[in-house]
Amino acid sequence: MDILDTLALALGFATLAGINLYLTVLVTGLAIRFDLLTLSAKYADLAVLGDNPVLIAAGLFFLLEFFADKVPWVDSLWDSIHTLVRPIGGGLLALSVLGELHPAMEVIIALLAGGTTLVAHSAKAGTRLAVNASPEPVSNIAVSTAEDVGVVAGSVIMWQSPLAFGLICLLFLGLVLYFTPRIWGRIRNTLWLLSKKARLPFAHPDSQNAPLPDDLTHEEATLLANELASDKPDPLWAVPTIIGKAKQYKGIPTQAFGKIIADRESPSTLFLAGKRRRKPFLIPIPIADAKCIRESRFLSEDLVIHGKNASSKLTLRFPRGCAPLVDKIIEALDTTTPATPQPSWNASP
Repeated sequence: MDILDTLALALGFATLAGINLYLTVLVTGLAIRFDLLTLSAKYADLAVLGDNPVLIAAGLFFLLEFFADKVPWVDSLWDSIHTLVRPIGGGLLALSVLGELHPAMEVIIALLAGGTTLVAHSAKAGTRLAVNASPEPVSNIAVSTAEDVGVVAGSVIMWQSPLAFGLICLLFLGLVLYFTPRIWGRIRNTLWLLSKKARLPFAHPDSQNAPLPDDLTHEEATLLANELASDKPDPLWAVPTIIGKAKQYKGIPTQAFGKIIADRESPSTLFLAGKRRRKPFLIPIPIADAKCIRESRFLSEDLVIHGKNASSKLTLRFPRGCAPLVDKIIEALDTTTPATPQPSWNASP
């Protein structure tokens, strides 16, 4: 049982360090300094956290993080800087819990603990990028405060019941790993949209007046030809996009790059091409009776397609400043989509 408790403490430190390294050190150090936490002989290496220099350094860095963490985009910059710092800190804390080990085992534990911290850090950084897509600061303050409260509460639970907290950490890390593709996809997409917005002041004013592109890769042309049972597809236009939400649309991967294609042979269908797990796909999207609108976001111009079913909703994201492009797509869909014939009613004499 002692071994399990020790491993659970190492796991807990590594996980909490990925969320807020300095607060984890500060809370534990203060508990040790004011005798709120009595360390057994096997955890003697952690006593250094209660020393004045460590408490002062942890306190100062926590104050910096406390304020930086609540300002949109400053928090993401802070997280990017700590992509290396937190895993190193988490690895050192885990080694302090485990005490003296064989040098080879120390390297293995440090790598495992650092990897655990990196997973938790990635979840935090990905969440912050998603929150930063909203320009108002209230959500940043709320999320940051929740993280701080979670680290303090987690530290208390960790020392009161190491095994219980170890199970909580395993569940948390399992969920993060399960959603890792979406987390990294969101991070990649947000950074791409951010870079596009940064270039917006330097864009040529007439760049959005060009006609809709109609270029297809060989792979996309082959998929479209197979879908339409045609020797040679005839696309009206084909525009790159980021696939956002896809509610009630089966088989469409979210947070992925793709291309929306309109073809002359199928005016009532829009085709979404892209790759899922490196395998190409082409998904037809019925647009008869669909409602298409543009929604402006902080980083993007979104084309939102509400399907015939009121609960279905597909969001396609384009860089900020592409409002004319999205409006052209909506206009093209309005002109190419045949209207559903309305029934005629003959009045009885």
